Amino acid sequence: MPALIGAALLAATTAALACGYCVEDKIAATYDHALVTQAFARKHHVVFLHVDGVPPSRAALARAAYSAPGVDAGSVRVAADLLTVSFAYDPAKVKLGEIHRRMQKALGGVSLMPFEVIERPGQLKSVKGL
Repeated sequence: MPALIGAALLAATTAALACGYCVEDKIAATYDHALVTQAFARKHHVVFLHVDGVPPSRAALARAAYSAPGVDAGSVRVAADLLTVSFAYDPAKVKLGEIHRRMQKALGGVSLMPFEVIERPGQLKSVKGL
C-alpha cells in the first residue's frame, strides 16, 4: 500500500512540473509589452513559436528569424528553457507561412510550431494551417 501511495504522489508531482510548459507560460516567457505596443503602432503582428527537437542556440534562433523578410529588427525574444521564440513582423510584407518556412530551412532539423499570434491589442489568435 505505501508503494501505491508513493506512486500516486510521484504522478501528481510530475503533472505539477509539466505545468511550466503550458501555452500561457511560453507566451509570458517571451512577451515584451513595449515591443507589442510598438508592433501594433506599425500595424505589425507578434507571433509565438514552440521549438521542437534539439534546441538551437539563442543566436541561431535569432538569425533564423531575421533571415526572413518582414521580421522587425530587434524584435526576436527567445526563452531557451521553455523552447519558445517570438518576434514581430509586417504582415503586409510577408505571410507568416513564409517566415516559418525560411526559419525551418535555416535551422535544419528543428521544427517550429507557431501557436499564437497577436494581431491587435487584447487579442490572441491561435495559428491554424500555415
